[in-house]
Amino acid sequence: MTKNLGTALVTGSAKRIGRELVNKLASQGYDIVISYNKSKTDAQKLAAEIAKKYKVKTAIFQSDLTDVKQAKKLAEFMKKNFLSWNLLINNASIFNKSEFVSGSEKDLYDNLNIHLISPLILAKEFATVAPKNSQIINVIDKNIARFDTSYFYYLLSKKSLAELTKMLALELAPQIRVNGIAPGFILNPIDQEISAKNTKNIIKKIPLKAKGEPENIWQAVEFLLKNKFVNGQIIFVDGGASLNHAG
Repeated sequence: MTKNLGTALVTGSAKRIGRELVNKLASQGYDIVISYNKSKTDAQKLAAEIAKKYKVKTAIFQSDLTDVKQAKKLAEFMKKNFLSWNLLINNASIFNKSEFVSGSEKDLYDNLNIHLISPLILAKEFATVAPKNSQIINVIDKNIARFDTSYFYYLLSKKSLAELTKMLALELAPQIRVNGIAPGFILNPIDQEISAKNTKNIIKKIPLKAKGEPENIWQAVEFLLKNKFVNGQIIFVDGGASLNHAG
């Protein structure tokens, strides 16, 4: 039987990269809390699957993290029900085009809330109960290396999350290590249907001439979990695309 390693909360984990992460974490021996917004059926199914397969405890919690009040409720749920909570992965995200001048205030606040304020609130509450050697991993974006964008508020908020990652790494050490992962072209954005031709064009621009897989993100997470002397770092998992702004 796999040794229990604690409890992991992964936000936005009913689908996509989050789904990959909770599966892998459960296989390692973490009890799992799946935070979701609209994907209740997917969350329920995933929780049941990993509980049966890996013999770990699972729970789901509905939370729209564009609303900071809901982030606080999620934190309270974790603190009340999971005394072994020792891993927080801030993965929940939205991805919508926005321009600085024409973008709405809603675009601004939704992006700041889900990518910066809610992770900050969760981290703050986590820090009040987390045992020694706990960890926070923030899922950011390889495009934080650039400044030109059609996703102004998204990129602004992700850049802010990158800075928060470094500040928290200093603030919460040595009790909690804080790091980030900046994925590149792993999955097509939720709001886009990218044609096979466009996908090939993006891949051509990536230095490694390849598209990543969710497994590559897990490999970076696993490295951060195991290497206890890494703190305040952001690992770019992007095939080198942040170097030439591909994709």
